Amino acid sequence: MACSVVKWRSDSFYGRVAVVKAGNGYVVGDFTGWIHGAFKEVVELPPGRYAVASSDGAEECLVEPPEYPWHFSVPYMGVDWGDVAEIRIYAPEPPEVSRGHVVKLLEGDPFSIYMAVIKSRRYEVRCCGKVKRYRRPPLVEGHGIYAMYEVLPDRAANRTGCGDLRRQFCGGTLKDVAEIALSASEFADTLYLHPIYPAMSYHRYDVVNHLDVDERLGGWAAFAALKEALNGRGMKLVLDLVLYHVGLRNPLFPNGPFIIRDQSFTTLVKSLADIMPRNALTGLLLGEPPYDTFLKAWLMPRLDYSDRRAVQYARSVVEFWTPKVDGFRLDVAHGVPPSAWDEILEPARHRYILGEHVGNPAPFYKSIKGFTAYILYGELAKSGSFSTISEAINRYLALTPPGALPYMNTFIENHDTDRAVTTMGGLVTVGYAVIFTLPGVPSVYAGGECGVGGRASDHTNRAPYKPCPGSPIADTLRALYSARREFGLWRGPAWAEQKRGRIIINRPGTRAEIALNKITILSAGQQQEITL
Repeated sequence: MACSVVKWRSDSFYGRVAVVKAGNGYVVGDFTGWIHGAFKEVVELPPGRYAVASSDGAEECLVEPPEYPWHFSVPYMGVDWGDVAEIRIYAPEPPEVSRGHVVKLLEGDPFSIYMAVIKSRRYEVRCCGKVKRYRRPPLVEGHGIYAMYEVLPDRAANRTGCGDLRRQFCGGTLKDVAEIALSASEFADTLYLHPIYPAMSYHRYDVVNHLDVDERLGGWAAFAALKEALNGRGMKLVLDLVLYHVGLRNPLFPNGPFIIRDQSFTTLVKSLADIMPRNALTGLLLGEPPYDTFLKAWLMPRLDYSDRRAVQYARSVVEFWTPKVDGFRLDVAHGVPPSAWDEILEPARHRYILGEHVGNPAPFYKSIKGFTAYILYGELAKSGSFSTISEAINRYLALTPPGALPYMNTFIENHDTDRAVTTMGGLVTVGYAVIFTLPGVPSVYAGGECGVGGRASDHTNRAPYKPCPGSPIADTLRALYSARREFGLWRGPAWAEQKRGRIIINRPGTRAEIALNKITILSAGQQQEITL
């Protein structure tokens, strides 16, 4: 076993958490997205199955509840949706819940994860020779975002005739972003905008100045015009914040909160970065960097959040942008300690906040309400089979706290993945039907409405946007978005099953039946069909 439970402690959000030791130095696993930085020596985890890094690659880390049934009336394990409450129960056998409907979401050994839907203000859980009584869990909070449209600014247009999609700027501006965002306003009410700061690369994740708008994009004037255009259409703006790392040319580096292993070598690298073109640098800087970075990328030094200066800097960035946007997407959120996020995000607690996490975000939910739903995406992208999608949905629901579901970003492609058409083929519209009928915030990556293909490995998934009037996928997305709002499909609770060759997504009083060529929504005597 690659991890061991040192002790259990009470927690107001999780109920109780296990203090888990997993080797020396940084603790790395699927709960950190295999990224260093969030945890040293130990990590606090709720019950579940995890993977941790070991000398042999990855090993299982089982955190088994110390008793059964395992349930607390806390945000991690239950939420009140207003008309009904939704709770999670960990047990080795089917539990009974007074005046409740119980569904097994995930089969496991020694324990499975169950969901119960209850109407009463008090309820009992009976299982394993025990009876436990609880009060209804806390009421879910709303945020008013129903779907997002994701845009990488440089690729909003091709103004330079760019050929090398890995390295070249294609010349998209915030004016181009505004045009394609408004064209998507019939199936998304929020623009999810990738970094707009002065940076070293076209994608702008190697930020040089967090408190400015790149002049290549049109600067502050273009940002103001974008905001005005979005406001005129009733659209919100969620901005990508890059706070795990900075760009090599950022003035903060190297004499700031960074982990430097060789100061003289680092000083030389910094001086070269100030005089050499970026493309020349990437060919020169090979091997192990003399400072901690994002995935050994020399151009992206990693901030050290054990240093107070890093926390203070990140918080100042959040304070600066909070009045200007409606929410944030936090890049590499799984690499920053949850305790640091608590302080960094305090100025923006009233905003919609979404963290990037490519694994299981379990230890982060107390600090960040929602995450990128890679657990669901991974199952949808690899399944290749219509018949296994319902299992994928229930597994995702089992591993996601009920209170986080309204904030989760569900997707079938984004700027870091292969295009959905490339991976899913003819199941693309089925994939959209799934994410638009589940709780959370579905997103459409610019070009997805056109059905474009592409691979992440060669950045063809980031090809410049081309308009596609009359696209049948866009028509489907408009119908799905309209139904999502009309039938309250953004709410929970929800669970899936497979029947008669269809995926059924159930809710109390409402169900969506997804077939290969259509989706049928039935609710309170109403019926609506959407062609896929």
